Amino acid sequence: MAGLIFAGLLLMTGVVRAQAPAPAGPPPNPANSVHSPEVLADGHVTFRIYAPSATTVLVQAEGTEALPGATQADVSKAQKGDPMVKGDDGVWSVTLGPYQPGVFGYNFLVDGVPTTDSRNPYATEALNGMQSLYEIPGAPFMEYKMDVPHGAMSLVWYPSSVTGTLRRMHVYTPPGYTGKEKLPVLYLFHGAGGSDDDWATKGRAGAILDNLIAEKKAVPMIVVMTAGHVNRDFQMSRGPSSLLDDKFDDDIVKVVIPYIDAHYATLTDRGHRAIAGFSMGGFQAITIAFAHPELFDYLGIFSSGWFEPMRKGIAQKELETYKASGKPFKLIWVNAGKLDLALANSQASVELMRSSGLTPEVHESEGFHFFNNWRDYLHDFAPRLFQAKAAASAK
Repeated sequence: MAGLIFAGLLLMTGVVRAQAPAPAGPPPNPANSVHSPEVLADGHVTFRIYAPSATTVLVQAEGTEALPGATQADVSKAQKGDPMVKGDDGVWSVTLGPYQPGVFGYNFLVDGVPTTDSRNPYATEALNGMQSLYEIPGAPFMEYKMDVPHGAMSLVWYPSSVTGTLRRMHVYTPPGYTGKEKLPVLYLFHGAGGSDDDWATKGRAGAILDNLIAEKKAVPMIVVMTAGHVNRDFQMSRGPSSLLDDKFDDDIVKVVIPYIDAHYATLTDRGHRAIAGFSMGGFQAITIAFAHPELFDYLGIFSSGWFEPMRKGIAQKELETYKASGKPFKLIWVNAGKLDLALANSQASVELMRSSGLTPEVHESEGFHFFNNWRDYLHDFAPRLFQAKAAASAK
């Protein structure tokens, strides 16, 4: 009782001291709360990055190339980068657009050093780096939809006896694939500097095939997306890592195709096998298809062709091999943009094929050398494959 009386007296006299407040923690770090990218309903995009010590920050964002009426100057300016503005909290930002629906890549340039967006997990792998991605909704043919059955996109590692290394590829299997029913196969290649991740992420190959199959515009098929570089020291000129001298072609023919046929339920005749690619991958597809017409019945050439030095030697030899085989393709499908840097190669290669008696199906889209076109090309090309009604265009 005495203790209670004493405590009451202390309260009455104000002697009791309040408990000391807990020490304040460190202030919130803006880097952990940055929202980037922010895609607005009208197609504008706001990019942000926390870089309090930087003096200049640019964002190198794709999207301009898909705008109607865009010029080469517009695209070149965007590739150099748009300046960002620094806020008092150390966050740099800029709003660009409005852009057209699609998936586009971007990186930041912080005091001249390229970097991805640390606040955005949506990215794609390249040969020697990464690129952040953003999406403008509104392109149904390439969107993952709630009411559409989806196939599987698998990361597959395989030992290559050609390169002596463990290599990786992405393999798409259509909705409902169980391995009981044998299916045709499309081998789909990426461009220079890219990786087997390109078509699976930025290219939206899985969504495109899901939607086409659901609409019964394309037959269920397996799609094999391989790594087009056999090492990270790729170069265009002659040398052990060059496009002309590396071991990619042999890896496809001697390792990848047998591996796919052994591990998946595939139809293994040439009538149920197609090959296609964009840019460097289109050149690789041409080279392999014409050198091995016994393997493929369909060829897709996206923004590509034989390079000028090859047309009087390598290309003619490959065409002679093809003609001597007596195995004509059912379809040679060609497309390139009117402002595409590879348009001249594409056109010259078409003329070379025509001069050899082939009749490729030729298209010429709008636009530049970017993925917004190549997704469209896959969407147009895939329904032509493995269909009884496909026209024989390369006799």
